[in-house]
Amino acid sequence: MAAANLSAALRAPAHPLAKAGYGKRHAPDQAPPRADDFAGLEPREAAIAAYIDRLPEGAAIGYKVLAEELPDYGQQACRSALDRLTRAGHLRRIRVQVTLSDGQMRWVTRTYFSRTARDADWWAAHVRFVRGMDAPGQPPAPAAAETVEEPEPEPGVRAPRSEAYDVLAGLGRREPRLQLSEGDCVELEHLVGEWLARGAGREQITRALTSGLPESVHSAGPLLRKRLETKMPPTPAPRPEKDHPSEQIVGMVMMCLFCDEDETTTTLDHGVCLDCKEAIARDEAMGLTGEVPDTFLARPRAEVDVAARMAELRSATVRPVLPAPRSRR
Repeated sequence: MAAANLSAALRAPAHPLAKAGYGKRHAPDQAPPRADDFAGLEPREAAIAAYIDRLPEGAAIGYKVLAEELPDYGQQACRSALDRLTRAGHLRRIRVQVTLSDGQMRWVTRTYFSRTARDADWWAAHVRFVRGMDAPGQPPAPAAAETVEEPEPEPGVRAPRSEAYDVLAGLGRREPRLQLSEGDCVELEHLVGEWLARGAGREQITRALTSGLPESVHSAGPLLRKRLETKMPPTPAPRPEKDHPSEQIVGMVMMCLFCDEDETTTTLDHGVCLDCKEAIARDEAMGLTGEVPDTFLARPRAEVDVAARMAELRSATVRPVLPAPRSRR
């Protein structure tokens, strides 16, 4: 069971993106990634948190989308996991009022994720800081006519291939020794996405992956993974969201992670309204938040063949063994 949870966290599919301007946002002032970032969570929550952590900004991370992309879990299980991540201080859903570069003003919904767990006071202070101009304790009430909600992708409809995937798919045209399969591109996509997020351009990434290759490449996937991990550029200094060139934030209000109620209309307990907490508690009491049975999986449960994986890595790094010379008579 633990292997299934781990494999779900390690996979890197072409995850759907939310509508431009919506979706996941990185919380500021996070600690650098570490192997034990989510060690204090239960295995399922740790796997889902690690998966969300690797997704780029703008990714859709509603529980319905996560259930589609992580087939080991159902919608109730993902909803319950997100509830526990909010209580642990990793997630908050915030409605943001922005003025766009064309002068239009609208409300958008974003889900802030923090690799570093934060308490409720930190999240409240973050909203007050970004809101800035608003009086403490007086969040602006969104106008219904101006509200623009974040649409969830239809189940089974995948977003177009990402720029990171295109970079990987084009390596074979640049260097025949780096021909990759679709599976290789999917597995490495999140690493190239991290390069792009840190400011690296397509040409820079391509040069880093194609220069100085050995004369013979037996397995391009493991070789590229090693290069992407060891040559990863440093994380750039975060730019305050209110200084985003295409928009100006003029208001923020905390809202329930699962419904449209915000702190001006209901009581939130660690980012979730009481009605949603009761619904999640009922699901857990009825046993609806566990893993999806094998017979109901949309596709076979992902498992890691450790022996095959290690053999693949060795074939990419170990020099071939030469046959022993024949004895002379």
